[in-house]
Amino acid sequence: MAKFLSEEWINLYKEEWNKNEKLKEGLKTFSASIKYYIEGKENEAVHLIVENGIAKEAGKADNRKYDFEMWATEKDWQTLAKGEMGPKAAMLTKKLKFKGSMITAMKYMGPFEESLRMMGKVPTEW
Repeated sequence: MAKFLSEEWINLYKEEWNKNEKLKEGLKTFSASIKYYIEGKENEAVHLIVENGIAKEAGKADNRKYDFEMWATEKDWQTLAKGEMGPKAAMLTKKLKFKGSMITAMKYMGPFEESLRMMGKVPTEW
């Protein structure tokens, strides 16, 4: 079990990402840097670097400019990871905040939703 959005957790998430053939196939033309954090704890953010659908790097976020940023309260992340709320609903209700190209996000909405649902597969300590 890893603490949610810790460096250990994001590395386990990277492993799950790379085991998910549906996700990698859906994102084979997608490359981006993604920053994740709990609202109010941006200084504890983690990142995932994706190249052509494959998660290449995971770890603590630094001060670079990320292509995408996602944040929510710990409670809302938990609701999302448990599948009690879908990714689209989370974004529409602003429970999941998002910064980055909305056009790109919409183009890859299916895989994007899959990547968020996959968070529930990582053994997590909340």
